Amino acid sequence: MSFDTIIIGGGLSGLTAGIALAKAGQHVALAAAGPSTLSYFSGSFDLLGYNAEGKAVSRPLDEIKNLPASHPYAKLGAGNVAQLAAKAHSLLAEAGLSLKGDGINNHFRITPMGVARPAWLSLDDCLTWEAPQPSKGDEKSPFNFQILNIEGFLDFPVEFVAYGLRQMGAQATTHTVALNILQANRKSPYETRATSIARLMDNDEILRDFAAEVESQIPNPQSQIAIVLPAVFGLSGSEPLQKLRSMMGVPVYVIATLPPSLLGMRVQNVLRKHFVELGGNIFHESKVTSGIISGGEVTSIASGYSETVTADNYILATGSFQSHGLVADYRKVSEPLFNLDIDAASSRTGWTCPAIFESQPYMSFGVSTDSHLHPLRGATAVRNLYAVGSVLSGHNALAQADGTGVSLITALAAAASIAG
Repeated sequence: MSFDTIIIGGGLSGLTAGIALAKAGQHVALAAAGPSTLSYFSGSFDLLGYNAEGKAVSRPLDEIKNLPASHPYAKLGAGNVAQLAAKAHSLLAEAGLSLKGDGINNHFRITPMGVARPAWLSLDDCLTWEAPQPSKGDEKSPFNFQILNIEGFLDFPVEFVAYGLRQMGAQATTHTVALNILQANRKSPYETRATSIARLMDNDEILRDFAAEVESQIPNPQSQIAIVLPAVFGLSGSEPLQKLRSMMGVPVYVIATLPPSLLGMRVQNVLRKHFVELGGNIFHESKVTSGIISGGEVTSIASGYSETVTADNYILATGSFQSHGLVADYRKVSEPLFNLDIDAASSRTGWTCPAIFESQPYMSFGVSTDSHLHPLRGATAVRNLYAVGSVLSGHNALAQADGTGVSLITALAAAASIAG
């Protein structure tokens, strides 16, 4: 079985590259070994949230020129990143994701712990805050949030959310809503998950009962009140939340819950559907176990399929330590499929720093590449292989708030090189 391009990894970077290549007319296959890190998706896409001093960035495209040469954006060039960012925005919208954010200025998303973090684009359903934030202690603030959780749902810490919003100057009150049908179906207090609630909320009658229960908790809602709920509405789209807004007549927003993220599952479902509609092929539960490099090129890969699968080009989108795109033992950090060169401290003592809340060195470890995203092995570029997303070295997705941006931008850059 032969393809123009095979993508190893079914997360955000892999799907983005696949969509771009399929749109360009390529015969593309994507090997997805299982759930991706979209299960941890916040509901927002970040491009660059913090600078080297840890200060929030308001215009990420302007800040990119200040990044060190090792950062994936710096390798691609600030001008190229700006063009690719615009393409990423369009690709997500064309796939069917309804987004807010102008693609130029950052806004703030609210985390499940009530912390405001910079974001580039956000799903329309999500609670976001435009910069500048309201000043702390403003008792006349028009921001009046009623934060509701569903009884028995343990993955949405409402008190943290309320505290964080109050720290930003908003008024915030917490409530708990009982959903009888959920209580009746639950066998233990640990069973309730976002996905099980979402399936119930796809039923209009249950949604109406939920809206009535919410209104009983908040009688006589005023126009300045906004309802904040955990993201447990709509596995495939935002229709249930739109219906709830119409029933209640007040703004209703959601915040991503602790994993698994229903918003991330929605994004993955939407992008997969779009990829397949464009003619892409997905090998589900197909774990690539190794690859052979000969003469400076990948010649074949081994996977769960008995038939040999080959391609003209390959994209490595396997992620970082969390998804086993990188592995570490007591001696070294390595890339397990092709044994590629890794940018990492040679000694374990250089992997971490004692201050637990400081940026940890291992977070920026990853595959070493040239300026075209060809990974290196033995200091030589592998010509028909590209590395994209969080498997790359040179950035700290947590400290810089650039993880999804790096995934989108590098995936599109690799796809452009292949299709070009």
